[in-house]
Amino acid sequence: MIAALLSKKNPLVLGFLISLIGALPLGYINVISLQILLEQGNWASISFIIGIISVQYFVLTTVNKIAAWLVNQENLLLLIDLFTILFLLAIGLYFMNNTANHENSSLSHFKLAQYPFILALFLNGLNFIQWPYWSGIYIYLFRTAKLDTKKKTKNKFVLGALLGTSLGMFVFAHVGQFLIVANQIKMSTYLNPIFMTLFLFLSLVQTVKFIFKNDLLPTIKFRIQG
Repeated sequence: MIAALLSKKNPLVLGFLISLIGALPLGYINVISLQILLEQGNWASISFIIGIISVQYFVLTTVNKIAAWLVNQENLLLLIDLFTILFLLAIGLYFMNNTANHENSSLSHFKLAQYPFILALFLNGLNFIQWPYWSGIYIYLFRTAKLDTKKKTKNKFVLGALLGTSLGMFVFAHVGQFLIVANQIKMSTYLNPIFMTLFLFLSLVQTVKFIFKNDLLPTIKFRIQG
């Protein structure tokens, strides 16, 4: 819809809006960004966001060149999907264990949390699902002529995407901070259940998408009936 409303003369705005909409929804990176803001303040939060967009810049500039190749690598995409499911499930089970043991978690318990920029590089580096995601977007924009293939135009699109992600994460963290402070919510008390629910839900969503994407539903039904 965004691509239909914008011409290829506005690559900066196009990249900004696509990335902003992708960055605003609830996700584990946004929740961690909020936690960093609450525990370590604005500069740590900004450092975390810079780390996130540093990896995103690498992904965008690389995918720009290999998009057509990547989306045709079915085995690689299959491994990415499986890794994403296992990654989300493992972290969800970790926080489930902490919840069962009544342990209050805080990012301060993790050594990497002392270095928000490095933590962001680590987390977004493991976010392999963004590779096929941005590949699909690039191919669609190129094929529909919504994005020119000129280097200058593509660089503007990347800049817009980075700005959109930065603003989306910034808004999410500060709105979340306002709501938590205004309602006097102790984040550490609810951190385990929040992360447990979030990661398990995301792993379930990815599993359902994986099943339908690979047409596994008929196979599962056959085995159950058999």
